[in-house]
Amino acid sequence: MNITSFEFALFFAVILPLNWLLRRFAGPYRLFLLISSYVFYASFNAKFLLILLVFSFLTWFFAVVFAETKDVRFRRFCLILYVAFSLGMLVFFKYYEMLYISADWLFRTLAVASPVPLLDVIMPIGISFFTFQGMSYAIDVYRDPAKVERSLVEVFCFISFFPTILSGPILRAGNFLPQLKKEKVEPVDFTRAFYLLTRGLLKKIIISSYLSEHIVRTTFGAPEGFSSAAVLVGVLSYAAQIYCDFSGYSDLAQGVALLMGFDIPDNFHAPYSALSLRDFWRRWHITFSLWLRDYLYISLGGNRKGRPRKYANLVTTMALGGLWHGAAYNFLIWGFIHGFGLVGNHLVVEYRASRAAARQAKGLAPAAPGPGAALWTGACWLVTFAYVCLAWVFFGAEDAGKAVDILARVAALDPSGAGFRPTCLVLVGVVLLVQVLDLSGKDYFRKGFEWLPFPLQGAVLGLAAACILKLGPDGVLPFIYFQF
Repeated sequence: MNITSFEFALFFAVILPLNWLLRRFAGPYRLFLLISSYVFYASFNAKFLLILLVFSFLTWFFAVVFAETKDVRFRRFCLILYVAFSLGMLVFFKYYEMLYISADWLFRTLAVASPVPLLDVIMPIGISFFTFQGMSYAIDVYRDPAKVERSLVEVFCFISFFPTILSGPILRAGNFLPQLKKEKVEPVDFTRAFYLLTRGLLKKIIISSYLSEHIVRTTFGAPEGFSSAAVLVGVLSYAAQIYCDFSGYSDLAQGVALLMGFDIPDNFHAPYSALSLRDFWRRWHITFSLWLRDYLYISLGGNRKGRPRKYANLVTTMALGGLWHGAAYNFLIWGFIHGFGLVGNHLVVEYRASRAAARQAKGLAPAAPGPGAALWTGACWLVTFAYVCLAWVFFGAEDAGKAVDILARVAALDPSGAGFRPTCLVLVGVVLLVQVLDLSGKDYFRKGFEWLPFPLQGAVLGLAAACILKLGPDGVLPFIYFQF
């Protein structure tokens, strides 16, 4: 039941009125929300529901143990046990094939029969997201027992909330549970919800699908058949595609949740307007970036143990963040590229800060901004965007070898081969300009939409959705992040 499908539209048409009819009845409403989320999740594969149930129960159970137990060593032991189970489950379902292939290669190299059996393991959809969501709650309770929620149903609702379970945003219990407990819900901002839904559909159905269909899949699949310029446009198009695809899902999830009375956090904030790699990660997949910072980077020591350790923690965090995306070495390489890029970013910032401090120590005034400031800003943007696009090649390619082939084809500067549709470059330009110039169109949408009566707003949204679906290609591909 894809969120852009007709089946989901029918599902939500039933869920939404029941949501508001039952909202004032605390117990029945929580059960209704939980059952709705489980029906949605089971629509992909009912067998995966058992995994979600087991993980949710253990998350609730261990959180209560963390809150009730005073013995420091036992609490730490339980935390290790919980984290080992959570990550072990994630590793088994997501990385078993990758580990099997690596182990088989090693044993064949050593001329020893591999003791590892080849199992047909199917990865449950959304496992990366609901695992991290549950872990964030349990670890928060471990750090502060006052944050515990003893209601089993409420914890289950938090982990399985259907608008976000497949591809985020990754929720925090401290934000979601108080909204679930509210007896009186603020009036829904329908204009904002409809804006998010319309924007999400435009990004996914039209821009992302068009770029995937007309250049990305072909240039990434067989770069040798295209000119260097076409492959370069393919790389730029993939950067636009993955942004529109993933942020489009986040927009839809926010819009659906808002119609149900839940305000979930933003996941993107014009990432391609970033002037540095640090700035990019404050804007891209924000809830994931914050998760890595709060539960991995800080746990490794953060910046508290000197510069070398800080840089090592940065690289380790990003490498593991890359591997979180998929069981392939190209994702690991993508993580390392960002990790080392962040180290370089920190070094530049620290060098410029030391120069400014040296000027201040000599009694000199800070350097006045001159004509070179605009050039510096432009150079920072260009270098950051180019670096991000280079990393995206490893993320989007079939494997690391294919990524190298794509980059080699771009570097060849060979005009021979198939070209590209100018429309693709126009769409890439639109995606970049909207972000760099902050042309969201939200205010214009509100002015042109808010004066309509609510029933007419719904009719206009339905008509707009139908037009968008009609304009999109047949058989729109699933969201890219569904595979993670």
